[in-house]
Amino acid sequence: MTAVGRACISRWLVDELFDRFFHPALEPALSTQLKIIEKNLRRFAAPTPTDEEKEGLMSKISNWRLATLEGLNEVLASPSAAENRNTLTNTLIEKMVAALNMNLKDPAPAGLEGGVSMIVELAVGIAANLPMESRDVFVEYVYPNSRIDETVMKLESGLPALTNPGEGIAEDSASRSSLDKDHADGNDGSSMQESIDDAEREQKEAQQQQQQAQAQKKKGGMFGGFMGGKKAGAVPGGSGVVAAQQQQQQLAKEKEKMDREKEERVRFCAFMAVEVRGRSVLMKAPVWTHAV
Repeated sequence: MTAVGRACISRWLVDELFDRFFHPALEPALSTQLKIIEKNLRRFAAPTPTDEEKEGLMSKISNWRLATLEGLNEVLASPSAAENRNTLTNTLIEKMVAALNMNLKDPAPAGLEGGVSMIVELAVGIAANLPMESRDVFVEYVYPNSRIDETVMKLESGLPALTNPGEGIAEDSASRSSLDKDHADGNDGSSMQESIDDAEREQKEAQQQQQQAQAQKKKGGMFGGFMGGKKAGAVPGGSGVVAAQQQQQQLAKEKEKMDREKEERVRFCAFMAVEVRGRSVLMKAPVWTHAV
């Protein structure tokens, strides 16, 4: 439950603060627009296949951010800056308390608002310093079903499997479709295994036929001169062995392909990741995985 609480708070802070506002001391609407511009500089940039191009893009964004803060220096030094920061802090505290209460049983734990206030104030202080960094410091929360990237993720273990997910809640059409798909996938896997077993059985029978044919050929060679027998023809069952081997190889390749497609994805992330782009990872996100 501790990991669940950390996950809820971390994701909320990234969505509502770090990924939304450029600087907490600015007027909220202006701060939001500047953050959108900063994100669009990276989102709509040309592909950067080389390290030099990646470094150039990071320098471009950092220079824009520092130049913007320099142009807003008068606003950030005015009395309204502290007022904007306090207003944003109080608003975020109210929103986080309301968001947590939606997932908590009544009555809410004592001291909830005090703990939330401390967390939000620390997060707002970090958000005020991030734009002033000359490096490109990035705070990210890893969402479920994301691909595993051990560069910024720390793989954890010990999370128990879900026994009755969604118990007590009526299944909608999407859930039923998902269950049908899983059932179909399971049937495909069992059918694949049965096909492989059949191919192995056919190969064994073909080998036995080939051994019997070779034994008869040897016997005919010993007495052929006396009995005037015919010349030995092609070995019966030889083509069947080749066909069985080819079928088994094909099925093995298909099974291997299915196993590769079942890759590990993020099931649950308990905290955020902090990275200096192109430099180092300050904190890896602890994640639990599952096969999909």
